[in-house]
Amino acid sequence: MRNWKLIILVFCLMITSGCWDSIELEERGFVIGVGIDLNEESSDDDEGALSLSQQFVIPTGSSQGGSGGEGGSGDAFQNIVSSGNTIFETVRRVAARTNRSPFYEHIKLIVISEEIAKSTHFPDVLDYFLRYPEMRRGTQVMVTPEKAGDILGISPKNEKLPAMYIKSISKNNYKNARMVPPTRIGKIHENLLGYESYMIQMIVKLNSEEVKIAGQAVFNGYTDKLVGFIEEDATEGVNFITGQLKGGLLEAKVKDEIVVYEMDKVKTNIEPIYEKGKIKFKVDIQTTGTIPESYKSFDLLDEEEIHQTEKAVKEKIYEFTDLAISRVRDELKTDIFEFSKKFKTKYPNEWEQMKNDWDIGENYFRQSEIEVNVNAVVDRSGTIIRSTLEE
Repeated sequence: MRNWKLIILVFCLMITSGCWDSIELEERGFVIGVGIDLNEESSDDDEGALSLSQQFVIPTGSSQGGSGGEGGSGDAFQNIVSSGNTIFETVRRVAARTNRSPFYEHIKLIVISEEIAKSTHFPDVLDYFLRYPEMRRGTQVMVTPEKAGDILGISPKNEKLPAMYIKSISKNNYKNARMVPPTRIGKIHENLLGYESYMIQMIVKLNSEEVKIAGQAVFNGYTDKLVGFIEEDATEGVNFITGQLKGGLLEAKVKDEIVVYEMDKVKTNIEPIYEKGKIKFKVDIQTTGTIPESYKSFDLLDEEEIHQTEKAVKEKIYEFTDLAISRVRDELKTDIFEFSKKFKTKYPNEWEQMKNDWDIGENYFRQSEIEVNVNAVVDRSGTIIRSTLEE
């Protein structure tokens, strides 16, 4: 009986003991965003080639309604900048400057500068975050042509934490056809392990209070380096071709008057054709939408007016897709349309001979022909029949 009591006592001690490596909540420094730049002030090995801006949450500032800042009284966040030759080193150097150890389990955003993205550092700086056990693979990554640290330094009016403000904007791609879907670090890891080219959301700073997420950064899958940025109009064309549009508005002109077309459904079908040594991709785009606004006298019962509007919408989509093809195939020569997947599936034997020269070397993607066909339909349901009286 005494042995049983002893066993129960030991068991109770085991399950009620504390963790040997536990850290109290109030001692953690919650990092919700980081910006990675090349260290422009680096003059020797002591400074390091990388500059890391970490955005720490200040709990007291958040609860007291602070509007943000660089760590003053009442601020909701503090940005701490450190340098080093590796991300690990820059993180450890922060330990000498803050009483809270950096904690990354709640990180929301990683912003990378153009200089980092174009250099060999890009896969290396992500390696730390991919290996770190506290990191989540859903963390978003963005690229900026400016300094990444400056992006995290804004003070938005309607949000206390810049990283949260930026993350919220990035999810509006279903409302804006000129945005690509948010890019998760887990997805980038998959891209780094393969050879397919890919795109990442681009972010720019408008002023001290605002940023803009529009356009995209294009990475070559063979080199894992940034090859360039694509502007908003071309990004809309890319979204039409890839079928990644979740909605958005399109302005078309019918008899010199603006008509707004709201896309409800967009479906894209891509068919590769390989004949006589030539590669061709047929891209069929079908879209259905409504007219939420019109500066033209509009009668939805008039078949001719419907036809004219659908024709104007089609021409506008062709304008975007032509621009996208020009930027992606002719200038950047990088297949972010994911045509390689379609070609590989239909022509596996031919793909084996071309895969090492798809968008590098011989660049078969650059030599391919792209034919786009658009079918736009104006859905009459849910709209008024006529916007003004007939003259």
